[in-house]
Amino acid sequence: MKRKNFLCAVLALAALLTACSRTSIESRPEAPRTTADDPFSVSFKWWAITPQEMHQAPAGETRSLRAGFGEDSRTFLEMNGTESEAQVIWNAGDSFNMFGYNTENGYLYRAPYTTTEGGISAVFSTSYGVPSPCYSVYPGIQKWGQDDNGNFLFGVTIPHEQDAVEGDIAPGVNIAYAYSATQTADLRFHNMVSLVRFRLSGGIAGEIKQVTLNGSRQLSGDVILFPNGDDAYIDTSWAFSEDEKYPSVILIGDFRAGVDYYIAVAPAYAQAITMVFKNGSGDSVTKYSSNDVEFRQGRISDMGTIDLGDSYDKPDPTLDPILYMASSMSNPVTIAVIPDGYTSEELSVYESKAKSGINALFATEPYKTYRDYFNVWILKVASSGSGANITDGNGNVITATGCYFNSGWGESSYSDMRADDNTVFSFVQDNCPDIVSGDRTIAEVPILMIINDSRYGGICWNWSGGKCYAMVPTTSGNLSWFYPNNCAVSDEDPSEGTREVSYEEKAELGFNTGDWRNTLVHEFGGHGFGRLSDEYWYTTDKGAVSYISGHSWPLPMGLNISASYSTTPWDDDVLSRRGELVAQNPLYARIGVFQGGDVSILNRWRSEKISCMIDNRFYFSTWQRMIIVRRILSMAGEAFDADAFYALDHPEDPVRDITTSPVQGLQSQLPPIPVPPGAPMRIVMAD
Repeated sequence: MKRKNFLCAVLALAALLTACSRTSIESRPEAPRTTADDPFSVSFKWWAITPQEMHQAPAGETRSLRAGFGEDSRTFLEMNGTESEAQVIWNAGDSFNMFGYNTENGYLYRAPYTTTEGGISAVFSTSYGVPSPCYSVYPGIQKWGQDDNGNFLFGVTIPHEQDAVEGDIAPGVNIAYAYSATQTADLRFHNMVSLVRFRLSGGIAGEIKQVTLNGSRQLSGDVILFPNGDDAYIDTSWAFSEDEKYPSVILIGDFRAGVDYYIAVAPAYAQAITMVFKNGSGDSVTKYSSNDVEFRQGRISDMGTIDLGDSYDKPDPTLDPILYMASSMSNPVTIAVIPDGYTSEELSVYESKAKSGINALFATEPYKTYRDYFNVWILKVASSGSGANITDGNGNVITATGCYFNSGWGESSYSDMRADDNTVFSFVQDNCPDIVSGDRTIAEVPILMIINDSRYGGICWNWSGGKCYAMVPTTSGNLSWFYPNNCAVSDEDPSEGTREVSYEEKAELGFNTGDWRNTLVHEFGGHGFGRLSDEYWYTTDKGAVSYISGHSWPLPMGLNISASYSTTPWDDDVLSRRGELVAQNPLYARIGVFQGGDVSILNRWRSEKISCMIDNRFYFSTWQRMIIVRRILSMAGEAFDADAFYALDHPEDPVRDITTSPVQGLQSQLPPIPVPPGAPMRIVMAD
């Protein structure tokens, strides 16, 4: 099926691609490992379904129908305030498959349709009959199954390697879906994938033979198509057994300057991307997106004209630090980002993921409002092998990968997650420009480690004097975190014991889903920079204490947790002002004193029911935001003023308060992968 001008371009992204130094083709993500049941264990994998047998429909009389893409399909888009309809063209000889389910024998029957004509709509014929209702897929499905509710799940493939076609998309790549109540009803197809459009310029443009698009989410390989009546969408969190999933797509062919080329990708939420351009000898030029890119179902992301210049990247990776975010203040607050488990060929992937993670942090309040205070340095160092070490769960390495900082954790647990402290701090001290210049010390620069590993995990190591590093692997798939199942009966009195949390209570707080970047905001933005304690809890009670020692350290730790219900750290600037704050914004009514936190169900208190420090949502509580802002201003040499803080404050919680239009094709009837909260931060008393 040939697609001429498949859709209107809805994103003008040419300016987002900037030059870089290395090439990379990211490989298939490793399947998450199944683990034992303990507080820090992980027991998840791609949601799996068992393929069921497909049957060829019986032959009989010839049936014909007309198939096209109507004006009310997803080919009708809006751009720059105007509407235009894209042309979607069938080729003579095109074919698709229609499927119908026989409820009596449980068979899914297939009828192939073909056409001898072309055009925006065409007459298709078949000699095979299928039961009604009918589900049609171009070019077809490879597998099918049903979920627990009996809903159909179709397995389709977005090719990892695609042929470059000038001004068009390769046949069989652009998956489309149509529904009809009967077999002979005319069909209106809907586009299921997203397209990336680009053009090349520069002296070497005509030498390019391969273009690789890399992201941090699945872009190609086997996906699930959910038919839903006249609608359908693609989901990447489920898979048939042994399915292949890739966070990259490779476009192969002879490229010319000034010509439109298209890559089909799976719909996906915003992510940083890289594009790698190779000639026949393997020489390459790599371009990065400076902002995250969202791939929407039935839409084109237009990268514009990409200037490759007249020469290729140097064969050796440049390890010069990248100032990704530059402060406009006289005394910048510094953050250092480092990689582990990335080979020299994978450092471009690391840079892309580092930018995506930093983007997520600075899209979260209060970092978003105070981003001008920060210098963010992306440091580079290559590992001799990919991925993190695997330990026995007790810190003893059983599989070494050659990762530079020796990061690792257990195959079935992440409670022993750690790297080589001395190597981490020595490297940052020697390579972070703000430390080398003497403007900052290692104790004043929190470190974020992005780990090239698809396993789940996350931890932050904090020292009482200020040093810290957060470890965040780029875990595969969509994830979800849950509110604890039990809580205190009374917020005031621990002696009243505990009770079960109802579903209605959890629903009121909202259910958070996300990915590894949520872990990053929790571990680094919460523990690392904010020096916040966890606010989730288990069923154990740590017992009453008169005070929390970290509050009195030179750089206080865990100020978001109180050892007392009647006297809390947030009494003066938050709790005592609750009435006036609620008058300004009703969302401040969430402020209070709630029992449970610091992994203890009783005898610890927090300032709001839910926050990033419980379920990794992109929301810090009012008191947490104030703690973070106090640290920002202190490091910048500025005085904190509560009135000034509230004047700039944003109390909205994206999970509960901010409703955005869903990304087409990313709705899901199926839950994301449930994972436990990150392991509590580790505290080392001496620097």
